[in-house]
Amino acid sequence: MLEPEATTRPWWRTKPFLIIVIAGCFHIGRGAPVDGAIFLATATALAIAELTEPSPPPATDLPPATALAAVPAGWLVANWQPGTAPVAVVVAATGPPMLLLALRTGGGAERTDVGRWWPWAAVGVAVCLWELASFLQQSDPATADPDHPTLSAVLEPLFAQGPGRAAMVVGWLAAGVLLARLMLRAPRCTR
Repeated sequence: MLEPEATTRPWWRTKPFLIIVIAGCFHIGRGAPVDGAIFLATATALAIAELTEPSPPPATDLPPATALAAVPAGWLVANWQPGTAPVAVVVAATGPPMLLLALRTGGGAERTDVGRWWPWAAVGVAVCLWELASFLQQSDPATADPDHPTLSAVLEPLFAQGPGRAAMVVGWLAAGVLLARLMLRAPRCTR
């Protein structure tokens, strides 16, 4: 499931699994135990999915109105105080169902043409390198440094409150609904 083409390496030595474990250890080392626990819990879920044969979910689809529900829900969550328990509960409640859905339905897609994904991979690597370089150049990891801003420090004024925050949360929820609909329509995973 992690790398369907990988036949020479065991699943626990595949790149996706190792990256998630390393990211979890990095977050724990930098003093963010909650982030580290989330990454390591994801790695644990992947390990369980690799070791068990889950029964595929029934072929269903989310109604299009589900995406419309993201608008009032996102607006409500966006008006809550950031970093509070209700926001953490809402975010934590949306992640596990999506992870379960991805683990039960993923892996059955055809190979993607390299010409389609490499630009996005390059952008992702560039953003990750920027984040890492900015983080390593900060004098205090807990305080944003304006000389070497991380992406979160640059976007924080936009998403701190008001319409920008609401648009971000609504977009995040709508993207989650769209991904769930795509996963439910995808071919079932076969090992």
